[in-house]
Amino acid sequence: MASASVSLEVETDRRERGLGWSDGKPAVSVFATVPSGNDLTFDVSAVTLRDSPRHGGADVALTIAPRYTLLNASGFAFSAGARGNVFIGRSGMSYAEITGEVAHTIGPAQVVLGADFAPSQKAIGGHNLHVDASASVGIPGLPFTLYGGVGHTSGSSRDDPRATRLRPGGSYTNHYVGVERSQALFSLGVRYSGTSIDKHEVDVLSRYYDRHFGSRVVAYLRVST
Repeated sequence: MASASVSLEVETDRRERGLGWSDGKPAVSVFATVPSGNDLTFDVSAVTLRDSPRHGGADVALTIAPRYTLLNASGFAFSAGARGNVFIGRSGMSYAEITGEVAHTIGPAQVVLGADFAPSQKAIGGHNLHVDASASVGIPGLPFTLYGGVGHTSGSSRDDPRATRLRPGGSYTNHYVGVERSQALFSLGVRYSGTSIDKHEVDVLSRYYDRHFGSRVVAYLRVST
C-alpha cells in the first residue's frame, strides 16, 4: 500500500478549468492523499477563496474525492470516483461530481484523459460536464517538467444565474501550459492558462459574476512530504 502524502501550495491566483477561484488574488491550498486498501484512495484538499463572488463569497473550498484506481502491466491506469465540493462560509453553494480518468505512462511522459460530470443540482443551476486531455514530460537529466492540457465544459443552465459559476457565457474551452522545477521537497512553477469565453456574452449583472476568466500567468511554490 502506498503511504499518505501531504502538500502545501502558495500561488498568485487560484484557477480551476481556466476560471479564477480566488478573485484574482494569491491563494493557499493544502492537499492530502490517503490510501485505503490496495486500490482505493481519498484525496482531500482545502483552498482559500478570498471572497470570490463565483462561489457566493465563501471563505474556503473543501474538496473530498474518493477514487478507485486499477493499474495494468501496459502502463495504463483507470480511475473512477466522486468529488464533493464544499464551500465553507456560504450555504447552498456545495455540489458533487462523478469523475473518471485514463492515464498512460511512457518513460518520463504521461498522457491523461478525464471527464467530470456534475448531475443537475440547484447550486450550479443545472448539470455540468467537463472533459479534458493533458500531458506532462520530465526533461531527462534536469529537474524540470513540462506540462499542458486542454478541456471543454458544457451543460444545461435552466436560466439559473448560478450556472455562471462553472460556465460563464455558456459552454467554453480552456487551455494551459506550464513548467515546473523540483528539488527535494520543493517545487516551483509557472503556468499560463486561458479560455474561449467571450466577455460580451457573460451576464455581468449576475451576483455570481467573476471577471477572472481570461488569460492569466500564475506562479506557485509547493512543499510536499
